Amino acid sequence: MSPGLLSDKRAVAAIIIGLILAVIAYVFIRPLDRTISYVVYGVALILLVYACVMDIADEFEPEAKPRPTPKVKDIPEPEEEHAEEYVPEVEAPAARLTKLPIETIEGIGEVYGKELRAAGIATVADLMMADTTKVAETCDVNKSQAERWIAMSRFAWLDEVSEEDAEAIVFATGITDLKKLAAASAEDMFNKIKEALDEGDVRVPAGYKFTKDKIQSWIDAAKRLT
Repeated sequence: MSPGLLSDKRAVAAIIIGLILAVIAYVFIRPLDRTISYVVYGVALILLVYACVMDIADEFEPEAKPRPTPKVKDIPEPEEEHAEEYVPEVEAPAARLTKLPIETIEGIGEVYGKELRAAGIATVADLMMADTTKVAETCDVNKSQAERWIAMSRFAWLDEVSEEDAEAIVFATGITDLKKLAAASAEDMFNKIKEALDEGDVRVPAGYKFTKDKIQSWIDAAKRLT
């Protein structure tokens, strides 16, 4: 029961009792003893005043404050559907191509790897022989990206070339096969890779270094195979 409803009932009861006492005092007690009738009148008056006070108190009773609505935590934005996590380079880059998982290629993580496997492209060897259009459509990427992945697969099995190296070769220098790598200049490749790193076009783990000697080892390895 609310406090306002309870005070209303008390006020009504006080009015009724006060009126009854006033009638009794005037009709029955006054003819017999005026003093006692005045006392009863006084009690009736107190009850009436009490009823008025209760009624006024109800008018000024503050409204109940609404309960605060609990705050809802911000809903995080959904992550990009094809966001790829960094995959460490394989321990043995010179392993047989049919043994190197598709995720060996820089930029192909769990999501793209799953999609490519479902399309029958599970290893680096499979990627080397894959059609550019099929790779692009399977992963919902443009053909340029698919071509780069396929190009990187051509370098992934060389002892001298890691995932990061293959990415730098393809993305920074535009070299896509062993013949072009064999004919390249270490000085020119070094400058292009440095520029790509500075501009953020190529990303490597912290502390990973490219040197002219390392780049020359790529070129020498390509010459031995062409």
